[in-house]
This record gives sequence, structure tokens and C-alpha cells, in this order.
Amino acid sequence: MELYEKPILEVLLTPKEAEIAEQIIAHIKENGRLWPSDWVLFCPNKSPAEKKNYYRTLKKLLALGILGRGKEGSFILSDEFTRKLTVMLEKTLALIGKTAREI
Repeated sequence: MELYEKPILEVLLTPKEAEIAEQIIAHIKENGRLWPSDWVLFCPNKSPAEKKNYYRTLKKLLALGILGRGKEGSFILSDEFTRKLTVMLEKTLALIGKTAREI
């Protein structure tokens, strides 16, 4: 029996947004940051629908704390999301009466 675990980005975003988010994160890992002018890389057809999806995804990644603001309007990867998940895990474990060592 195989257990399928849904990728974390698909839990938080729509499938199309998750695909764009993966590309954005890979770009930042490779280049260190995402500049405002880099939207062209993610919207090859430059259609309004593509731009809307790109900016919606970027906005959600910022709101979640996966991305943060860098210098001169750029975007960088952030640890805020990890901290939020850690706190959520601790609160959930406290709610059910367990500690992290027990899981």
C-alpha cells in the first residue's frame, strides 16, 4: 500500500499557483532573489491572465511568509513560514496533550 502525501504548496495554493510558486522558489534558489522585472520569465506569452496568476501567486507567497522583501524591491526566501508551522505544530500538540518527543 502506498501513501500519497499532497505537496505542501498544493495544500496552500491552487494547482496552477503551486506550479508558478515552485518556479519562483527555484528561480530564487538559483539566483539569490527575484527582481520585479523577472515577471517576464514566468509569463512567456505576456497575457493578462498569466500576469494575474503570477502576481496573485507572488502575493500569496508573501502573505504566507514563504517569501520576504529584499533590497530595492526584490523578493527573497524567508524563514517566517517555517516559524509559523513550528508554532502551529506546538499548539496542536499542546491541544491534544502530547509533546514533540511523543510523536
